Amino acid sequence: MKILLMGPAGSGKGTQGELLSKHLGLPLVSVGQVLRDLKPEHPWYNEVNDDISNGRLAPHDKVAELLKEAVSAPGFEKGFIMDGWGRTMEDLKHFDPKYNKVFFINIPREISLMRISTRRTCETCGAVYNVISNPPKTEGTCDKCGGVLKQRDDDKEEAIIRRLEIFNNETMESIEKFRSEGILIEIDGSGSPEEVFELIKKHI
Repeated sequence: MKILLMGPAGSGKGTQGELLSKHLGLPLVSVGQVLRDLKPEHPWYNEVNDDISNGRLAPHDKVAELLKEAVSAPGFEKGFIMDGWGRTMEDLKHFDPKYNKVFFINIPREISLMRISTRRTCETCGAVYNVISNPPKTEGTCDKCGGVLKQRDDDKEEAIIRRLEIFNNETMESIEKFRSEGILIEIDGSGSPEEVFELIKKHI
């Protein structure tokens, strides 16, 4: 089974992806994480990193190639859960995974801004915290590895606003495509992660 999770910044796609991955036993592919995992020696590193830092989408063709490589690895034979690819028709022109289900986790703009601007990420292991809803035991320090927690450039308010504008302007066409194919399921993402996951499980 191939599942896509869609939603504006802060909708909880990453958290729901992890929960679904454990529930279904399918690997999770986060487009953002694939891009952030690029090594400095990679020929696309500077271009991709500059786009992410400024709240822009990385080039579709390059992201498509990285994702094709990721899902062709061992362990993906039974399918996967994708976080962040297929939100535009341009995405699908470069790489269409032929999803079986698409979950659109929707939240209001003000919740996006609040959730993302209070997010902190470990520089060492990539663990994500929220200073309001999921704070670390010691301020500024990762519970898992003791690394330093910082606010990513793309989690600052200016970048979030740009990301929301891009999402709203470019996503509706693909949402309507998935709806017309009968595979789109819209979920209210305003609740707690546990509440949202229960809504999703009803459609699995």
